[in-house]
Amino acid sequence: MKYWPKIIPGAVVFLSLTLNVPTGLAGTTNVACGNPADRFSPSTVTINTGDKVIWTWSGSLHSTTSGTNNVASGLWDSGLASAPHTFTNTFNTAGRFEYYCKQHFSLGMTGLVLVATANLAPAVAITNPAADSIFTAPANLTIGASATDTDGSVTNVQFRVGNAIVTNQTTSPYFATTNLPAGSYTLTAIAFDNLGATATNSVNITADTPPAVAITNPAAGAVLAAPANLIIDAAATDTDGSVTNVQFLLGTATLTNSFSGPYIANTNNLGAGSYILSAIASDNFGVRNTNSISINVVTPVNVTLTNAAPVAGTNFQFRYAANVGLNYVVQRSTNLIAWISIITNVAASNPVVFIDAHATNGGRFYRVGRMPNP
Repeated sequence: MKYWPKIIPGAVVFLSLTLNVPTGLAGTTNVACGNPADRFSPSTVTINTGDKVIWTWSGSLHSTTSGTNNVASGLWDSGLASAPHTFTNTFNTAGRFEYYCKQHFSLGMTGLVLVATANLAPAVAITNPAADSIFTAPANLTIGASATDTDGSVTNVQFRVGNAIVTNQTTSPYFATTNLPAGSYTLTAIAFDNLGATATNSVNITADTPPAVAITNPAAGAVLAAPANLIIDAAATDTDGSVTNVQFLLGTATLTNSFSGPYIANTNNLGAGSYILSAIASDNFGVRNTNSISINVVTPVNVTLTNAAPVAGTNFQFRYAANVGLNYVVQRSTNLIAWISIITNVAASNPVVFIDAHATNGGRFYRVGRMPNP
């Protein structure tokens, strides 16, 4: 700051040049002392707790002294000084703080600092879904969030999937719905308060196409003869990842976990009864898919042939006892040594009626046998 004296008869007047202190620093407010003459400029400032006020002298014999009516409160006092000079005070509590210049109080050189409590950011939390959740794709999700503001109000909550804005909700409950194909996603909720402060909460989730699994052996509804020794086969694939294992169940009991193809399990000596066989495939995201079938195990009846008799023309007919669902083979021989299989079929009734449409008048022998379990 520089001064140029100008001689005027009977008086000496000092012209002043004010130094402009850079403004815009966060938490700092500037006040000039003596520009205009014998005044604080601005005379009233509003700041937040923790902010600073910097007084910069642009004249002679000024002070910034806390208090009113020329009575100091003792909070701060720069003392009388002349330019160039600065004084700084930090305001750590909210309230109304008056001050004055000890040299020019009578001329009305007073000021006021209004300290407001600093705006606290709102709080926000995604309440649904949980972090690291895994969903079956396509995932129809409802994203929920809670948001509060202790020193004001929440004006809106913005929901994002990645960088894409899904919606802005202005009233509670705050939620958004979205449909996500297979992939990994970051869900974000951003809360805004009435003074523009924000808070953010994010969670990561995965939408996963479940693996495909199917029991290929035995066939659904298969009937087996007791005691049944059974090999269970399953096929499992995953289009957006990999199959990590296939678990085989007999009812609710685990038979085995197969970690690589071919996926196979064994069970032995199944007695007569109905059973549920299940194959549960899991993929690398932990998503599972299940295929279950029912089978029946029966106590096989003794195969006996009855009611053998010729029918129309050369046709020959007889009956044999069978278990419905089991597989039987009918064989024919002319010498009881060489046997020819005529037909293999699954018994649909008990007894089964068999007709040989190719019988001749010559001697023929017949026998029926139950096929082994597949």
